[in-house]
Amino acid sequence: MHTGRRLALAALPALCWSATASTERGQAPLRLVTGDLPPMAMPGEPGRRGVLLDLVEAVFKRAELPLQVEFFPWARAMLLAGEQPRTLILPLNRTADREARFQWLLKLYAQRFAFLTLAGKPRVETLEQARQARVGGLRGSSNLASLQQQGVPAERVYQAASIADMHRALERGLVDAIFGSELIHTDAWRRSGRDPAHLHAGLVLESADIWLAAQGGVTEAEAARLREAHEALLADGSVERLFRLYGLKARPEDLR
Repeated sequence: MHTGRRLALAALPALCWSATASTERGQAPLRLVTGDLPPMAMPGEPGRRGVLLDLVEAVFKRAELPLQVEFFPWARAMLLAGEQPRTLILPLNRTADREARFQWLLKLYAQRFAFLTLAGKPRVETLEQARQARVGGLRGSSNLASLQQQGVPAERVYQAASIADMHRALERGLVDAIFGSELIHTDAWRRSGRDPAHLHAGLVLESADIWLAAQGGVTEAEAARLREAHEALLADGSVERLFRLYGLKARPEDLR
């Protein structure tokens, strides 16, 4: 890891681990399952495992609770979290059909689904503009259904095979805009070596709150300690600094 980044991480109060870390008496340690979902969660060295996984690990350290993290294909992670008590999962969108199935422990971020365009090109700011534009979407994603529901003609939608394919289509002028997660696209754009200033977000069609959740078994005392630790990290600016380490700008309203 770059020396400056190590120093920045070390300076975060969130990462101060106490030797007295413990769990509730008689309870099994908490386990967290997730998938390879950059920039939210991904395998890597401590402190560089995705902005939301780093955040949750910092919260647990602040709360002095041990946590075991394991990576699985996303479908397997969902199955484990849905069946096994005291098994947490992130990043999980809080939706109506999931509401009664999980304990919702911490809201981590509000993911925005927006139209993105190149700098110097007209932004898509209205639905009327979106319906007239050539739009790139990810094949097989629910974003295509969202475009259809908003009246974007199917013949004007380019179905890309990957995020990278969407970005190439935008640069080559095959589409006027791309539609998807602002967080994921901004991160993928930066990771590919492109200048983040060259990608602009416009109209946000929808947003989804991303949570740390569990099927059950987390005690109220543990949940309260996590909430208190999370609030402390929000209050002292640690959460925003963590997002900046990933080159991401977090709106305060998206973090609560």
